[in-house]
Amino acid sequence: MLTKKQTEHFRKKLTAELREIEERNKEKVEELESETNDPSEKFHGDEADQANFLEERSRLLRLRDRDRKLINKLHEMLAKIDNGTYGVCEACGMDIGADRLEMRPVASLCIECKKEQEEREERDKALRRR
Repeated sequence: MLTKKQTEHFRKKLTAELREIEERNKEKVEELESETNDPSEKFHGDEADQANFLEERSRLLRLRDRDRKLINKLHEMLAKIDNGTYGVCEACGMDIGADRLEMRPVASLCIECKKEQEEREERDKALRRR
């Protein structure tokens, strides 16, 4: 079980990461909006230029989506701190451990359950390939 001091440390860490990601996401949105606002700059040049533009836009959208998922996970972890379940494995109910949370503050599984999950995913992936 995490101490009150450890819990507050993780709350600060999660909140700081949330602010950083939201700011980065805001910049991506502004960049995407600026591209959309000036249609004359969208498709100039040859096909290679157009492909580069579309690839860059796709990359920004993927990054934004990844950030959105992480923002949701950070909010989920902050809610767990509020309700007293942060640091408890969702699979087995055991403590996750401060060392693991320090490395990955959004961890929701202890290391043993995470390993089992990854092994299951690998087995499922191997079975699908057959």
